[in-house]
Amino acid sequence: MAGSRRQFILRRLHSLTGIFPIGAYLVVHILLENTFVLAGGESFERLVRGIGALPRQVLLGVEILFIWGPLLFHSAYGFIRVGQAELDNPLREDYLGAWLYTLQRLTGVIAFLFIGWHVWATRLQVYFYGTEITFAFMHGMMTDPLRFTFFLVGVLACVFHFTNGIWTFCITWGITVGQRAQRTLRAASLVLFVFMYGTALAIMMAFRA
Repeated sequence: MAGSRRQFILRRLHSLTGIFPIGAYLVVHILLENTFVLAGGESFERLVRGIGALPRQVLLGVEILFIWGPLLFHSAYGFIRVGQAELDNPLREDYLGAWLYTLQRLTGVIAFLFIGWHVWATRLQVYFYGTEITFAFMHGMMTDPLRFTFFLVGVLACVFHFTNGIWTFCITWGITVGQRAQRTLRAASLVLFVFMYGTALAIMMAFRA
């Protein structure tokens, strides 16, 4: 009884952290922060200087509390969920839903690897080595074929995992109960996926310019 209750709470927390703060930060990171580069390199660097003006201890504390901590919990419990997943198709009567179920877990693993590398390359190196995240720095990353490919795949996995996760979140929390509501939200989530990844592609191409 205690074990099943603990699992229930962990699953709810896992679902919740995927939307807030992790998903909310992903939306801000793509649709607000990095879109500054679409107006040119200097616009992006003004944003970076603005963020860098915050006291380093405050910025680090916010990142640990609201980004890295939830990410570690979501990732750790996510791997447990992958181990428990019925990848032989728990949604046998819903072909698309079955594929999305499998992709949700696969993209979670890819996203974990990409985010780990991305945090190291663009945040931890700032704190440990004083690396400056300039337009030239990002341009160098995006014009390297290997790293650019990793960005394309990694961002694709992150955006899909989040947008499809909105659909599963609403089912888990009883927000969408009927089949019609669930399929409508699933379609809306896929539209959001296309919009967010399309924006991310435009950002990556702007860093390559």
